[in-house]
Amino acid sequence: MGGNEASCGFCRQSRDEARRAHPRWIAGLQVSTAMVSSNQICRGYVILSYNKGHATELFQLTPEEQRAFAEDLVRVAKAVHDTFRPHKMNYELLGNTAPHLHWHIIPRQKADPVPLQWPIWGKDYAEVKLSDEEYREIGSRIREHL
Repeated sequence: MGGNEASCGFCRQSRDEARRAHPRWIAGLQVSTAMVSSNQICRGYVILSYNKGHATELFQLTPEEQRAFAEDLVRVAKAVHDTFRPHKMNYELLGNTAPHLHWHIIPRQKADPVPLQWPIWGKDYAEVKLSDEEYREIGSRIREHL
C-alpha cells in the first residue's frame, strides 16, 4: 500500500505491544486503534488509526476492510458523543501531514475556542495538552460507552 511503513508513526504505534499502557490509548477495534488526541482543544477529540498495515487512501483497503474501518469509526464516534454530548460531531480524514489512514473524531461544543463554522484548524489557536492522568480519564470515559 502507499507510503513507507518503516517510517510511519501510526504503523509503529500499532505494532507496539505496550500501547495499552499508553495514557492516550482507548481501544483496539476490528481494524483500527482509538487514541485520545494529544491536542484536547475540543474535549474528547479522538484519533482512530487503521492498524492492519500501512495505507494512505481508503481505496487501498479491501471492501471488507473499508466496511470494518467505517464500523469502527461509527462505534467510536457514538461513544465520544455519548460521553461528551456535543453540539455536533466533526470527522476528518486528511493524511496530508501524517500519510496514514486515520480519522479525526472531534466533538464540537457551542463554546469551543474555534467558532463552529470553522474546522478546528481553520483558525489559529493554542493547543491544549493534558496530564497523563487526564488523558487516561478521557479514554476510560469513552471506553465505558464502547
